[in-house]
Amino acid sequence: MIHYPKINGLIAAVFTPFHPDGSINPALVSTYADRLKRQGVAGVFVNGSSGEGMLLSVEERKVMAEAWAVHGTADFKIIVHVGSTSVQISKDLAAHSQQIGIDAVGCMAPCFLTSSEVDVIVDYCQQVASAAPEVPFYYYHLPVATGAHIKVNQLLERGSKRIPNLAGVKFTYTDFMDMHQCVALQGGRFDVLHGHDEILINGLVLGVQGAIGTTFNFIPEVYHKLMEAYQDGDFAAARAYQMQSIDIVTVMLRYVNAVVGGKAILKLAGLDCGPCRTPLRNLTPAEWQQLEQDLQKTDFFELLTESRLVGL
Repeated sequence: MIHYPKINGLIAAVFTPFHPDGSINPALVSTYADRLKRQGVAGVFVNGSSGEGMLLSVEERKVMAEAWAVHGTADFKIIVHVGSTSVQISKDLAAHSQQIGIDAVGCMAPCFLTSSEVDVIVDYCQQVASAAPEVPFYYYHLPVATGAHIKVNQLLERGSKRIPNLAGVKFTYTDFMDMHQCVALQGGRFDVLHGHDEILINGLVLGVQGAIGTTFNFIPEVYHKLMEAYQDGDFAAARAYQMQSIDIVTVMLRYVNAVVGGKAILKLAGLDCGPCRTPLRNLTPAEWQQLEQDLQKTDFFELLTESRLVGL
């Protein structure tokens, strides 16, 4: 089994930019990537849940992966999500990702006719990972969406014997016992990337070093400060920064879901990624107005002002 270096810092689960007519807008990626780099983000997770990846065609997913791939650097990792309801599609996307030179692939379990048997999901991951053997493979644990309720530590343990390029997991669930077991497994060899922005501090307690999140698109500075405070042993400050995050996440989730609300908040932060794709609905004018009013009750606009003052 290959040992890969762990990812440290924040990986933004990026939104897919769309034109007003609903077609993808890969031309916006350059501006998007430059913005995230200036904000100190360590990389991006492309075509995931925030990116409406499951609502894109295979060709659209490849185009978006290619648009991001050219922006990868040693300090800015490109991870492409290749999960699908079809293992053949996932293998195709994984092979394409390796071909264009991305840094890693992630793959959730199929969300239709799924399974909660660990060995079944290991077999699925093995097939997908084998299509991109030169690229680190991350299992994307999102049982709320996939219905695959497994113990990830068991997947990593069994998968380590069958998947040479198994690097770790994007852990988007609240089973912290399982997460702790993943972090400790085999002497800490696996990269456990935290997937819930609003409880990142919980993952830090368990030893995670990196995270993938939606709100890293527009308030990464909050999480930078949170992680720095935790590393410095200033737990009161870390909790305070986490509460800043919680306040904004709470507002975001009032507006349909994290994708619709998050994309709208990013527009208010200065980057318009266009509408969301059906069956997601977009906000009404009244909802846009209320969203802005709700955000004014948080630290959101003050954070934006601070970012502009320091040139982010």
